[in-house]
Amino acid sequence: MILRRVIAHFRKQEWTAIALDFLIVVVGVFIGIQVSNWNDVRRERATEVSYLQTLQSDFTISVGLLDEHLAHIAERQEALSVLANSAKEDVKPEDFDGLMRIGLYELQFLNVHRGAYQALENAGRIDVLQDIALQRSLVDQSNQIAAIREYEADMARFQHRWVDEFLLAEYRLGNVVDFDGVEQKKRGGGGEDYRDLLDDPRIRNLSAFLYDILNEQRAHGVRLRDTYDASAGQAMARLEQLGNHRKQP
Repeated sequence: MILRRVIAHFRKQEWTAIALDFLIVVVGVFIGIQVSNWNDVRRERATEVSYLQTLQSDFTISVGLLDEHLAHIAERQEALSVLANSAKEDVKPEDFDGLMRIGLYELQFLNVHRGAYQALENAGRIDVLQDIALQRSLVDQSNQIAAIREYEADMARFQHRWVDEFLLAEYRLGNVVDFDGVEQKKRGGGGEDYRDLLDDPRIRNLSAFLYDILNEQRAHGVRLRDTYDASAGQAMARLEQLGNHRKQP
């Protein structure tokens, strides 16, 4: 339609009309491009909001899990301190197995929620988050978690090489293993009092060494929790900026 009009105006040498037709075409194309760009920006912002809200949920869950992890470390260190520094008469017979289970037998590893970050990473869409500080915090989280995993692997190797060998040779593991809720038979009278192990320098040294290792593990956990708190604040600020703030429970 426009082309036929331009040709007609050209034949009649109606230059003003030709200029107006040309202007209409240019403006129409420009508006079409702008509308397309606006739609793209809206889609990108909607995608960012969706990821930010999911990240916020992951951060909240992960902080709770880290608090539990740090509480377990504190409980384990308390048990290790008793095992490293107590004499037989300082510990009640009914408390000893609990100290051995928490202090020397149990291993707990870091557990956090990373679904939103992994989705972003797998899709190569970290750049959908417009807050550069938040991007850096997410990378920092990833690096810290990798360092903690490596540290936990070293700790597990030490546990299996030295602690488990000691327990298998010197202690009755049935006292600390949960056999799926099956009630265990109590040892009969005249059996060895395992509290005598408190006089063994090996259990004192193992307990002291593990206590010291857990100091570093706790420090890693505290730093990671602080990073999660910072990331949560950055994500919330960006959501507020986008007008999509949602309070976390």
